[in-house]
Amino acid sequence: MLRVILCLLLGAGMLWSMPARASGDASCGPVTKLVYASYTGCDDTAMIGPRNDSRINLLLLMADVPGAGPLTGPAQTSIFLDLATLRQASEGEESPFFSDGEGSRCRSNPGGTASFEAAVRANGKVPEQERTALIAARRALQPDCALGTAAGAAIASAARGVKSDAGKVFAAYLEGAAAFYDADFDGAAARFAALVSARDPWLRETARYMLGRVAVNRAQVDYYDEYGAPREGKQIAPKLLADAENGLRAYMKAYPKGAYFFSARGLLRRVYWLAQDWSRLEAEYAALIALPDAERGIDAASLAQEIDAKLFATAAADRLRDPMLLAAFDLMHMRGKNYDGAPCCTPISRGALEAQRARFAGKPALFSYLLAVHAYFVASQPDEALRLLPDASHQTDFGYVAFSRQMLRGIVLEGKADRNVRGFWIDLLAGARRTGQRPVVELALAMHEERHDGLARIFAPDSPIRTQEIRDTLLMNLADAKLLRQQAQAAGASPHERRIALFTLLYKEATRGSHRDFAADARLVPANAPAEGGYYDFGAPDQLPLAIFTRGRKLGDYGCPPLPETQSRLAANPGDAKAMLCLGEFTRVNGFDEFYLDGSPPADHLGGTPSRFAFPPYSRLDAYQAVMASPKATPDDKAYALFRAVNCYAPGGSNECGGKGVEPAVRKGWFQRLKRDYPTSRWAQELRYFW
Repeated sequence: MLRVILCLLLGAGMLWSMPARASGDASCGPVTKLVYASYTGCDDTAMIGPRNDSRINLLLLMADVPGAGPLTGPAQTSIFLDLATLRQASEGEESPFFSDGEGSRCRSNPGGTASFEAAVRANGKVPEQERTALIAARRALQPDCALGTAAGAAIASAARGVKSDAGKVFAAYLEGAAAFYDADFDGAAARFAALVSARDPWLRETARYMLGRVAVNRAQVDYYDEYGAPREGKQIAPKLLADAENGLRAYMKAYPKGAYFFSARGLLRRVYWLAQDWSRLEAEYAALIALPDAERGIDAASLAQEIDAKLFATAAADRLRDPMLLAAFDLMHMRGKNYDGAPCCTPISRGALEAQRARFAGKPALFSYLLAVHAYFVASQPDEALRLLPDASHQTDFGYVAFSRQMLRGIVLEGKADRNVRGFWIDLLAGARRTGQRPVVELALAMHEERHDGLARIFAPDSPIRTQEIRDTLLMNLADAKLLRQQAQAAGASPHERRIALFTLLYKEATRGSHRDFAADARLVPANAPAEGGYYDFGAPDQLPLAIFTRGRKLGDYGCPPLPETQSRLAANPGDAKAMLCLGEFTRVNGFDEFYLDGSPPADHLGGTPSRFAFPPYSRLDAYQAVMASPKATPDDKAYALFRAVNCYAPGGSNECGGKGVEPAVRKGWFQRLKRDYPTSRWAQELRYFW
């Protein structure tokens, strides 16, 4: 687990305690394999486990609570889950509850304005003229807590024009709000205290709530540095924290179904965090995660975020008592090494796990799953894992713990080359109905088929493997020309898949020696296909520029004809030096150097077995060296080959043209040969350095 505590965002809308044990590098890519226990932050799945972000594991565990709503995944079905997309369907607007506390008290201003305006309009005793003035004054209150913008003077001026008794109490509330935003907490507390017995019900409730909120903010004065992080060694006076707790509890007792109850409860958790009262903080989180979604007052994703940031950042296994919190914490300590080879966390022992058994008394399936995960990923005891996970694959609907148990059982069976494992994965598909579950089973089945001569079954019309990123990966990395041609024309395939298959087919035929086939298959390019556009993210919904193979205008610097003519010349004579150089120009100017269609995933990833497509990946550098050595190449061909070969290493000194690199002495020899043998060539005159 990456132990990086990111800066708290103080001035950007809320104090957001970023996860110390969950967040990952946003630039990493997902690891498309099953047997994986390292954390990257980019490849969370619906299988609860060590590889997952701790917040994702918490969400999956909470999704099994009775009354929990379904998790909503990304719009496009994916193997991988993302915290940003795993939100309840009802969520979407900014939460009105300050569960993460008062990083910027000003963030409540828009909601406070609307509530105040509604309350003033509802009070029939406020004269219309005063109502208009009060609403205008509240709307004009636009504080900036980060800059310390003063608001009190303007509100006081407006309040002097209010004469009615009903209007004066609303004016007093405005003065309290202005003092609050101006960080005059003593002044705010005095005004709100005077309003807790006001006749207007909104004023009574809101004033009592604000007394607790003022106390929280008073306690936090000078607690954070300019980056929003707690100042080192800074302690908050116990009396200030006690005042905040008492104020919040007083509101919650008086208004157990009040408009601000959930906000007050969130702020109370913050008080526990500020006090480092971990037992009471955990008890609050345990109570919340056991509730149905509708009764939590905070969406599941935000709650998982808060738990990770405020509890897990400093937690210890012997201090946690709730089984779901403890399970998520334990899984972090079963992770493998980080991407840099460093250990993630202090590994938990089997004995330490066994010592927790009593805390899982109400969740035996979860506990035995933790033991199985430890046996498989930490202790390398697959037989023990299998013993702990009896077959329960024949279900119509899996909760996430039950699903994870069966997924791990299948992984163990796969590792043991069990003869029935393919049937096990197929059986599991029937009950994998919840968000994220089916794609993970499809990944397991696809990897099994890939390694057991079943690639054709994956692309059969009745194939159960429907997740597009799985099919794309296999088409791009493994499929032979026959399969690519089939899918490029398959009526049952999606338009996206047909484009992927055709693009891959034409690129590989053009660069791997299938020049005669290229001419026939290029006819499959639609007349309206674009010749411009990106192709580095094949999973994106935009059109692939298929017409670069038929009428592309990027022809390079060597007077090359359109690609179809180059392909025809290579079909007639694979050693045609000018055509070889022009193929290199096609790949260079279209950005295909080290293109991922020329790469291969690691052996244990999806698509990691040897490609079924004939001929090795293309390398411009190999082509240039072939032209240099060709007795039939013209002097200008050789000069251009030397020029381009040297430039393969510009400007950083590393090969950007594919193939096996050469030492600087060889590049120096190319440079000298170009200058010596072809001194009048344009290419010799342009080249000034070698790298």
